[in-house]
Amino acid sequence: MNIRAKIPEARAGTRVLHDLVDKDPVRIRYAEGTGSDLVIAFSSIGRKRSQMPPDEFLGTVLGDPTRHALFVSDLSRSWMNDPTLRDALKKSVTTLVKKTRIARVSTLGLSLGAFSALTCSTLFPVHAALAISPQFSMRPGAIKGERRWAYWRKQIKDFTVETAEVTPPPAMSFLLHGLEDDTEHMRAFTPRGGLDQFGFEGQTHSTLGAHLKGANVLPMLLSAAINHDRRRVARLVKQANGDWRGAFED
Repeated sequence: MNIRAKIPEARAGTRVLHDLVDKDPVRIRYAEGTGSDLVIAFSSIGRKRSQMPPDEFLGTVLGDPTRHALFVSDLSRSWMNDPTLRDALKKSVTTLVKKTRIARVSTLGLSLGAFSALTCSTLFPVHAALAISPQFSMRPGAIKGERRWAYWRKQIKDFTVETAEVTPPPAMSFLLHGLEDDTEHMRAFTPRGGLDQFGFEGQTHSTLGAHLKGANVLPMLLSAAINHDRRRVARLVKQANGDWRGAFED
């Protein structure tokens, strides 16, 4: 894999994105950095079933030119169950780590992307994961009363990845949930060391990402997560009107 000469290219501000993989159902784009951190941003479900989900979190990830960046989209919307996606992602990350100065791999995503950000640690070590509105599981019946994403659930024939609680997990995971409709997903996660969860009253699964963007905290949240700065993450969450999971427990 030639990580410098892939075509076609796209631009995001002053950064060039190279297509490492562009073969259905997977697209992986790479932006070279100057430092030792790689951030992988996973796309969510997108708007049209027939179209590849667009790259997400471009400004948040690429704002720091030292970061290497991968943007991953899955046309099959498999919640990391498609073996083609898993193989392509593992190969891309392994190759980058071998050919660059990358020492830490961190992940970021919303919804489907958040689930992927948590579960890709089964493919390679993940230093930190920032997961916004992650599903706990897409398996039917796993979350009582859950009826969303019914079309995509039916497309998953083999649940290789049953839940977002995988072994090994990311070294540190920060999960953010909208409490209007994702409380059951939040509570399904087992409290443990290395896992911090936060809830946002008045926010839904679908509105939380835009809310965080509007609060101008996403770039700082990502940096704090990468640095395992739990206190700063908690302060930024509070600034955006969120709170630690324990504040909402009975």
